[in-house]
Amino acid sequence: MRTPRGDMAVVAVVFDMGGVLTVDPFDACRGYARELGLPTDAFVEQLRGPAFAEVETGVRTVRDFLKFACRDVAERFDAEVDIRRLADCLAAGQRVRPEMVSLIVDLTDCGVPVGLLTNNAKEARSWWNSGVLPIDRFTAVVDSSDVGLRKPDPRIYTLTAERMGHRPDELLYFDDMAENVAGAQTAGLTGEVFTGPDECRLLCASHGLLAGRDA
Repeated sequence: MRTPRGDMAVVAVVFDMGGVLTVDPFDACRGYARELGLPTDAFVEQLRGPAFAEVETGVRTVRDFLKFACRDVAERFDAEVDIRRLADCLAAGQRVRPEMVSLIVDLTDCGVPVGLLTNNAKEARSWWNSGVLPIDRFTAVVDSSDVGLRKPDPRIYTLTAERMGHRPDELLYFDDMAENVAGAQTAGLTGEVFTGPDECRLLCASHGLLAGRDA
């Protein structure tokens, strides 16, 4: 029997993709920025800005974004960016954390519904559907580029809850970005900032979701 923490009867878990199920998606971009003598977060700011938001809602292609990023850096910093190198930096974040795959397996083996909610590009689907993640274990997959909404818009969390078949307050949500966690909380989910696989597992266990595995 699961023991909810406090008065929150959490019965299902939803994970973010980049930075939670995968390694930090911005790490390689920061390294390339330093190599070019740019501010460390020069590319990260672009990836968190309105141009990439259009990629994540299916309005813009990744290639178009890369062209924009190169032009923008050239104009602002008088630096030449290798578009292929920048594309490789984006791809470098596509490495799944094995500890998180194990957690998904353990949760679903315990009968806990698990979902995925990601701000992502259409072009990324072929990668995360290629077998790198146990997609068959997910009750629902909500991709921003597919639904035309992106975090932290509360509507995408409400949609996720509907597809999970649970009330928002029955969902525990993990994201590495505080603003996305705040959006989840606004929509009624129990949101937690992801700090690492071990802490994530402990939080799941504290909600009684890993009974018999992580007491």
